[in-house]
Amino acid sequence: MQRRKFMQIIGGSTALLAGGTYIWAAPTATSARAAWTSAGQYVDPIRRALSYAILAPNPHNRQPWSVELISDTEAVLYCDKDRHLPVTDPLDRQITIGLGCFLELFDIAASNNSYRADIDLFPQGAHPERLDTRPVARLLLTPAKQKSDTLFTQITHRRTDRSPFSEQVPSAQNLSTLKEAAGELSGAGAKITLANQLRSVCHNAAHIEFTTPHTHAESVELMRVGRKAVKANPDGVSIEGPMIELLNVSGALSKEALADHNATAFKQGMKMYQDGVESAKGFFWVVTPDNSRASQTAAGRAYVRGNLKATELGISMHPLSQALQEYPEMSEQLSAVHTIMGIESPARLQMLARIGYGKVQTQSPRWNLDSRIRS
Repeated sequence: MQRRKFMQIIGGSTALLAGGTYIWAAPTATSARAAWTSAGQYVDPIRRALSYAILAPNPHNRQPWSVELISDTEAVLYCDKDRHLPVTDPLDRQITIGLGCFLELFDIAASNNSYRADIDLFPQGAHPERLDTRPVARLLLTPAKQKSDTLFTQITHRRTDRSPFSEQVPSAQNLSTLKEAAGELSGAGAKITLANQLRSVCHNAAHIEFTTPHTHAESVELMRVGRKAVKANPDGVSIEGPMIELLNVSGALSKEALADHNATAFKQGMKMYQDGVESAKGFFWVVTPDNSRASQTAAGRAYVRGNLKATELGISMHPLSQALQEYPEMSEQLSAVHTIMGIESPARLQMLARIGYGKVQTQSPRWNLDSRIRS
């Protein structure tokens, strides 16, 4: 069957991926998602809290965490040296934000188990340009009678929704509740705006990343096409489902096809992403007073709290990270988005996500906890 026929068969039920947008169909690699159902099934408190932390949102699903266990109540968190995004995240800002999301879920899970989480951030300092072999945080759990965080119950239900959103607009009350949930964490402030100018910037930024060969190549390298690839590497960008298997076997859908800027898959993927941007019913954003590692970490903690509250409220959230990135081709869009938001240096816009009401999505694949623990 010709490629065009394959694409017609898929129709509107599948979104083709380019530069971070999923091809979506009924997922089949259930073993790659076992971490979502096994969370909390550990006796010792440190593993129990970590089993929830590994479900944190993170850039390109790189899952950059590596943990050294010291005891049942103590551990050291590192950035895995093999999980950077050197092209689109050359300063490890996004990776650090993902680690901040990890730390917030760890904190929330600890409180649910009657422990206080003491987090000593970057105890040996941090490199301003790239995360190196020094620890990201030392984690210590202490028994404490404290109220469980109400967002805990949403950890295993949280999703990132890449589908186009419906015409339904979140209520003013829900938007206010969402903003309050993120709160003020170590200087990271969450805000919500309906600024239409952001759509234009996000469109332009996505086009730049999709059509710049070396930035798009980084995404393609992290694509897991088909059930076997997802099972073998439950990270990166998963592309799976019954029709995907057929397309993959036919050669109509492969890494080579997705890397071809003249291919139908690439063009349709970029259109899907742009349609998603256009469907935004608002934008959730996190700004910090500076761009230090501590502020980047705080931004991740604030973002995931907002993501959890959105889950509780039934609101979909999808990060639009392209315009915030630091590689040369994106400099104009990075400046434009700060101008639109009225953010002046040294303050930094760390997270920008569209919000609205989308489709129910499945969980992203995850490496199991044991694979993230240093031997």
